[in-house]
Amino acid sequence: MKRILFYSENFCGEHIKGGLEVATFRIAQALKMSGQWEVYNAFRSKSDGSDKSIYTDVIKLSTSDSLFQRSLKDFIIANEIDVVVNMSRFFRHEVIRKAVMDSGREVKIIFMQHFAPGSEFKKGTFSAGYHLLRLNPFNPLYLLRATIYPLLKYSRNRRLAGVYGSTYENSDKVVLLSQGYREDYCQIGGFKDEANKITAIPNIFDAPKKDGILDGKKKRVLMLSRMDEIQKRMSVALEVWKKIEEKGTFNDWQLDIVGSGHNTDIVKRLIKKLGLRQVKYHGWKDPKPFLEQSSILMTTSEYEGLPLAILEAQAYGCVPVAFDSYASLRDVVSHNETGIIVEKFGDTDTYSNELARLMENEEWRRSLAIKGIEGADRFSSQKIGARWLKMLDEL
Repeated sequence: MKRILFYSENFCGEHIKGGLEVATFRIAQALKMSGQWEVYNAFRSKSDGSDKSIYTDVIKLSTSDSLFQRSLKDFIIANEIDVVVNMSRFFRHEVIRKAVMDSGREVKIIFMQHFAPGSEFKKGTFSAGYHLLRLNPFNPLYLLRATIYPLLKYSRNRRLAGVYGSTYENSDKVVLLSQGYREDYCQIGGFKDEANKITAIPNIFDAPKKDGILDGKKKRVLMLSRMDEIQKRMSVALEVWKKIEEKGTFNDWQLDIVGSGHNTDIVKRLIKKLGLRQVKYHGWKDPKPFLEQSSILMTTSEYEGLPLAILEAQAYGCVPVAFDSYASLRDVVSHNETGIIVEKFGDTDTYSNELARLMENEEWRRSLAIKGIEGADRFSSQKIGARWLKMLDEL
C-alpha cells in the first residue's frame, strides 16, 4: 500500500473549523477509504498531534524552517512516504522540497491551491483600504490599510509572481480547483505549462440525503459567509437588499446573515445606515437550520476558490444567486437551471431584479432547487476521490 502525506498549516481533523482543513480531511479520507493509500498529516498548529483521526500517523512541525525541514525529512524516511501534498499556501514549498531531497527517497510532490490565482493581489491595495475606510471611517485599522499596505504592493507582487513560478518548478503536479484558473496561474508566474503539470480537481462535498428537503422552505434569503468585505462584498449584498425592500412587494421576506469575521462592524453599520428592516444578523451559528428553511442563497463574492457555500446551499434546495466574477462559479452553477448568474460584478440593479424574479415565482424557484439537489453528487467523495486516485496513478 502506498503512503501519502498531506501538509497543512493547521491539523486537518474531522471537526476542525476551516475550509482548507475540511477539504484536506475529505480528500485524505476518500483516499483511505479506497484501500489503496495510507494517509498522514503534517501541520504546525491547531493540535498537539494526539488525535490522529483517520491518519496512520501525524507530526506537528516547528515554526523554524531548519527544524521544520529536519523533522519532516525524518518523518518521510521513518514512514516511507511516497507522495507529499502541500495543501498550504506557497511559502512552504521550498522547505518541503529540501526535506524531500534530503530524505533520499523518490517522493513526488503535489501542490494544491485552494484559492483563485491572483486573489492575493486584491487585499493589500490602496483601493481595498479606501473601500473599507469609506464604509467605516471610524475604524483606525482601515486607515492603516489605506496608507501602509500600498507601500508594500510592488515588492509583494514581484515576490508572489516569482513564487508561482518556483512552486510550479518544484512540484510534480499543481492542482487547481477549476480548469478556468489554469491560464491565470501561468500568466502570473510568467510561464507556459509545457510539462503539463497543471490539473484541476474540485473539492469534495458529500450532499446530505434527506427526503422532503423542500417541504420546510420559508420566504427567507440567506447570506452564509465569512465577514470579509474585500472578498465577500457584503456591502454589495446589502445594497441589493435595499432595492428589494424599496420595491415594497416583498414585505413578508427576510434576509438572514450568518457568519463572523473581521469586517462584522461594516455589516452592522450598513444595516443601520441603510435603514434595512427585513434583515437579521445572526453572527456565527450552525448553518444547517438556516439552509433547511431558506429558499435562496445570496452571494456577492468578488472571488472564490470553489464556492462550497453554494454547493451546500444547492444540496439543501436553496437556490443560489451570484456574480459571474470567478471561473469556478460556472463549474457549480448553470444559469437559469441550478441558480442565477449575474454577469457584471457590482451590477446591483440587475442582481436585485433577478433576485426579485426568483422570490416572486415559487414554481420556478422550486424547479431550480430540484435541479440543484440532483446535481450536487457531482462533487461526492466517491467521484472526486476517483479523480485523485487517477492522478496519483499517473504521477
